[in-house]
Amino acid sequence: MRTRSLALAVPALLLAVGACDEKTAPPPPSPPAAASTPATTEPATATPTTGSPTAGKPSATPTKPRTRPAKPSRKPVLSGPRTGCGEVQPPNGDILAVAVYKGRAECATALRVFRTYYRRDTPKQGSGGLATVEGWTCVSNTAAAATSSGRVSSCRKAGVTIVADVIP
Repeated sequence: MRTRSLALAVPALLLAVGACDEKTAPPPPSPPAAASTPATTEPATATPTTGSPTAGKPSATPTKPRTRPAKPSRKPVLSGPRTGCGEVQPPNGDILAVAVYKGRAECATALRVFRTYYRRDTPKQGSGGLATVEGWTCVSNTAAAATSSGRVSSCRKAGVTIVADVIP
């Protein structure tokens, strides 16, 4: 009687035991037959389910909940005075260091403004190469002034100055 109550409490365990050795465990009890359905007299056999390739097998790797990558910040990162932003190369072949000289500006903006300013197709006026790029007023020093000061060009907008200097 004890085996029968165990079979009712843990049918999955008996299926596993029954699959290994059918002689030691009795088959699980069948549900009571309804009046309209005839009872079957076939013995129950324990067979593992094969509907899924991983049925009955523990997963080798635990599943982790998917996480979304962090959204990039939409707030611009402003660099302060004396911050180096990177390098640009004007058409003459020199490599210049771009920096925020006064105020606060995005380095990406400073680099983009100077790259646009140094393009051959950007219209410039006078011997100083005065041009407006994205609202920035840019101008270049003469070769003599750039050689003595190291400053090749500067751009200003709303109290902010970005510069392009010779790399020593």
